[in-house]
Amino acid sequence: MNVYLQVQELPQILRNRYLESLPEPQEWFLEELVRAGEVWETPGEGYAVFSGDALVEFHTMDSDDARLHLSSLIRQRPFRKVLCKSFDHVLIDAAKKLGWTLVETGFLFRKRNRVALNKTKSFQLVRASSTDLPDAWTIGRDFYDSKDEVEQIFRSNGLWIGSNDGKMVGNGVMIPVDGSGNVVDVGMVTRRSQRNKGFASLIVAGLADMLESEGKRPICGCAETNLASKAALEKAGFVSEHRLVQINIPD
Repeated sequence: MNVYLQVQELPQILRNRYLESLPEPQEWFLEELVRAGEVWETPGEGYAVFSGDALVEFHTMDSDDARLHLSSLIRQRPFRKVLCKSFDHVLIDAAKKLGWTLVETGFLFRKRNRVALNKTKSFQLVRASSTDLPDAWTIGRDFYDSKDEVEQIFRSNGLWIGSNDGKMVGNGVMIPVDGSGNVVDVGMVTRRSQRNKGFASLIVAGLADMLESEGKRPICGCAETNLASKAALEKAGFVSEHRLVQINIPD
């Protein structure tokens, strides 16, 4: 049996190998869970990260024995579910071999076609200023985790303001996912009274165009139930070929 022990920090060499093994970039939602997660390691061989009762990242150097590693892990540190990307093939295949069930819970967008959207001359997308923060939080209460998150994104120069006729209609965010800054997660939220008017697509397309002009890769994701965001992202040229997956473990 592979022995896993709780450790204080992510084993960075192993994690770099895990991220390099993925055919697509990491998902920001999971990255946030990993950063605040509980880490277990079998030294030099593999590691796992938990958020509460969920396994949110798993890697083993011996991918052929991933099922055995996963079986050992759940006996030593019980968990009820797994959250992962559909392109994390080692974890997905090991879970299937164990008879665990998979449910798609989100859309992951890793491909984009360039599109030309119609916009009025009065629409603008500009980097946020400190005076924009209170209104940005008011607009995005169902999007941001907290006021602190809004301020953190602002301090990293990732908060953008979409305005029409001089009035804020929505926010856009840019959050680098990889250490190089070349892969950037983008997102948007619009004021409730301004939804279904095309502003969400204009905001996220504007962010993506800026990043692509700098040679960077925009990626994004949304919950499977958030069909409005999915439609806005698709209108902005994003294409979803992958999913966020929840793996449920039978009693």
